[in-house]
Parts: sequence; structure tokens; C-alpha cells
Amino acid sequence: MADRTRGITYFYPKAESTGYSPELTEKRFSVLRQLNFKSVLDIGSGMCNLHKWLKQNDYNVKYDAVDIREDALALCDCDTFTEVPKRRKYDLVCLFGTVTYNIDEDKEGNRQLLKDLLEVAAKSSKKYIVFTVVKREVVQGLSALRLVSYTRKEVEALASSLGKYIVIDDVDPDEYIIIVTKD
Repeated sequence: MADRTRGITYFYPKAESTGYSPELTEKRFSVLRQLNFKSVLDIGSGMCNLHKWLKQNDYNVKYDAVDIREDALALCDCDTFTEVPKRRKYDLVCLFGTVTYNIDEDKEGNRQLLKDLLEVAAKSSKKYIVFTVVKREVVQGLSALRLVSYTRKEVEALASSLGKYIVIDDVDPDEYIIIVTKD
């Protein structure tokens, strides 16, 4: 029997990999320009591309990064954690591209992981939560097996449990970007 274990390093063999072009990265993070924040927790930060974007765009904010990959965090020049810091609150909590891949071929487990992370984000956020998910409407073939995707209706159900929200569907053809404002 074949081993079906496909952890994060299967999908991202190198910590430097982001999966996004510079143009798409700029478009994705630019949705933050409409928000007012002084502190950021980036869950699933990878090598802290959001931190780099914030600095390039002259944001003067406190930024903390969380990722399960210590090799990615080693590439960051900020405070890093392998678990979400307890008892800290942030104006903005981001989950860009978190729980996108079908790790260990367990879609339901990965969907539950996103829900769990969003609950943690809600506890850590004072003002906003921004997260992305892959659009089920565009996923086909092999990608359908490799990715955890959501319909717009599923996205709205996730977001409505967190607060007031908007779903942005025109920045990336493959992803929804959801901005939640805490009640």
C-alpha cells in the first residue's frame, strides 16, 4: 500500500516558495489598505511576505508571525512563533493561504483545521480577521484532489460566525479574500 502522507513540505519543498507572483502578492495584500490597524498577527506567515509588503508600503505596525515551518520562520526578521501567542491581542489577524493544500489527503480534517484557526484568530483579534480560501468553482482535475476548496456559500457561513464580513472575489481568480470586522 502506498504511503499517503503528504505534509506541508510535499507541497512546499522549500521555505522560500510562496506560490504567488509579485504582482498577485501585491494585489492580494493591497486589500489591507482599506483597514486601520497598528498590530498584525500573520498565521501561516511562511517567510513573512506580508511583513515585507507592510514595510515596503511604510506601515508602522507591530508584526508577529506564526508558522509550523521553522525553516520559513528562520527567514523572517520579526518576532516569530510556532503557535499562536496566548493572551495577546492584535488589531488585524491574517490567514493568507493557510490550510489551502489537502495535507495528508484529509480534506475534512483540513477544513476543521481552518475552522479551528479562525476561532483562534477571533480570540486574538481586536478589529479584523482577513483570510483566503480556494474557490471550489474553479478547482478541477488533479487540483481538486490537492486543494481544500470552498463554495461562496460555505465561505459566507464561515465568515458570518466571526462578525460582519465582505467577500472579495475579483483580486485572485482562484481565491476568495474575506475581510471580517469584529462586532
